[in-house]
Amino acid sequence: MSNQKRRLINQAILAVATTLGLFSASVANAASLNVLWYGHTNAYNSTISEIAALAPTYDPEGDGSLDWNLTFWNPQDTTPNFSDYDVLAIGTGSKFQTPTQAFNFDPTRILNNKEAISAARGNRTFLSGQDADHHYTYNVGPRPNGPLGFLVNAVNWAGSGEGMGIVVLPDGHGGVNALPSQRQRWWLNDRSFLKDELEGYVSYLGDDSVVIPTETSDFPVNEGLTTAGLSNWRGSAHAAFDKNIPGYLSINDAGSRPGYAVTIVTASEADGGTGGQETESVPEPGSIFGLFLLGGLGVRSVLLRISQ
Repeated sequence: MSNQKRRLINQAILAVATTLGLFSASVANAASLNVLWYGHTNAYNSTISEIAALAPTYDPEGDGSLDWNLTFWNPQDTTPNFSDYDVLAIGTGSKFQTPTQAFNFDPTRILNNKEAISAARGNRTFLSGQDADHHYTYNVGPRPNGPLGFLVNAVNWAGSGEGMGIVVLPDGHGGVNALPSQRQRWWLNDRSFLKDELEGYVSYLGDDSVVIPTETSDFPVNEGLTTAGLSNWRGSAHAAFDKNIPGYLSINDAGSRPGYAVTIVTASEADGGTGGQETESVPEPGSIFGLFLLGGLGVRSVLLRISQ
């Protein structure tokens, strides 16, 4: 075979490889979520922005990660179009101030938009008594097998279903006798979109022992997390759910209170993936066609030159 033909064959191989590379990059770049996070103070929002920046780096099992297109919905902001988002995240309901975190939760806008949130709400809801947004900077820190991994998994799982997923952290710190500033209880408010589901199944308590059940330990929503990593936060959980609650499944049990869960998720979707909504995980058909047409024309040109 002449050197010229070898060069032409190499060019054909390069054209195919380039096309496949562009296709792979297109798929990877599409892996993102539109995240709407209910805001607190500037300091709190800054912490959430840091978590969002780290989200693409969290991939303990090497099966892919997601970028977050993060938008804050602060209490003073206009009401967003909820259907524009893959997930709504509502952090810990507290006005508690610490040296590293400034909570100033005001549930008014959530309560005033019960109907709009319910209309956009999808098929995945994640509810937890663990205040991971607080412990990300307090006591525990940004530990992957801890607050960071917990929050990334929660948002990625909830946002990977149909419609707008929901992530809700506890509506306060401490038990029933906690200071009012530490508990902005809204779950069971008459205007809460969660009241009908949670009433009669919530218990406000403190628990530092969180147990991942064997049957849910391999679920994507628990990726990279262990019982040890979720426990001993010096206040790991501030609310628990009766495990008999209809429509939900425990993915994290309350270790010191049999029959109760620290975190529950929509039962029918509990073992669902965290790779993003299907419509966003692949490029448009026209883009795929264009990439392969480009590569095909390049290969055809080279093969014609070889045959001459």
